[in-house]
Amino acid sequence: MLKALETNIEEDLFFLRDYLFSRNIDNRISESGGRQTLWVFRLEHVGEVIDAYEKFKTFPEKKPQVSTSATLIAAPLMGLLRFFSASPATSSLVLLSVLVFICTQGDGVPPTSSVLMSKLFFSPVTSAGDQFYFLSLEQVILSGEWWRLVTPMFIHFSWIHIIFNLLWCVELGKKIEKRIGYLFLSLLLIFSSLSSNLIQYFIYGPSFFGGLSGVVYGLLGYCFAWGKMVPRKKFDVSKGIYLFMFIFLMLGFSGLIDLLGIGKIANGAHLGGLTFGLLLGFLSGAVSRVRKGSRGPK
Repeated sequence: MLKALETNIEEDLFFLRDYLFSRNIDNRISESGGRQTLWVFRLEHVGEVIDAYEKFKTFPEKKPQVSTSATLIAAPLMGLLRFFSASPATSSLVLLSVLVFICTQGDGVPPTSSVLMSKLFFSPVTSAGDQFYFLSLEQVILSGEWWRLVTPMFIHFSWIHIIFNLLWCVELGKKIEKRIGYLFLSLLLIFSSLSSNLIQYFIYGPSFFGGLSGVVYGLLGYCFAWGKMVPRKKFDVSKGIYLFMFIFLMLGFSGLIDLLGIGKIANGAHLGGLTFGLLLGFLSGAVSRVRKGSRGPK
């Protein structure tokens, strides 16, 4: 990619990006050290980006003026539109998770009483009295319901559960999506979920597990490994966050969290997501270093 523009991180480039996309100029934005950089893929687009940026700065009076009452409505709406435009993969994950959560609330217990939720669990389940019976992984695959290997990430059992997970997904997902793009992040989300669900199943067997926490660990693992391989382009994630999540993972496997009465933790899902994120991060970082080396002097 080619660097076309660099500005303060506070400057809003939303309208400029919309204009560039309307001109079929693909672009990405990255953030580092309080600055944001707009990148393009073709050399001839660099000059057009600079010209468009100057025009947007020169004619600020052309921006629509709205009343105070309209601003109260328009500001959050514009914020959402910017979020969806800049981070389509992250925003789609949030939207789907919230919709599924809303649609599966108020259906009573056990979880099988929700038709939608029962379709999203890793294993189909039937009940007889107080006993639950799950199909094996082999039976799930043979039944053709392969989506179950991924969809547990959309299942959340409380508002605290979903809000906590989505906050992490938004914080980390936006960083990765700005740097590498929505397609790559989409694949990272899908395979982090697949890895976390499979490891949870193999360690603990079939059960009522779900949530995005395994995906969160996948995102964290990717950011950490990439930063180790390509330190000059590492993601803006503090060491304290990595340390906290690692300690939380260890406490989960130790059983101390269960003793606190917080609830069951899908420790296998955390481990599976983290493992895949680390592997992909190291692999992507290695490829980036090889490409950089191949472009250097010979």
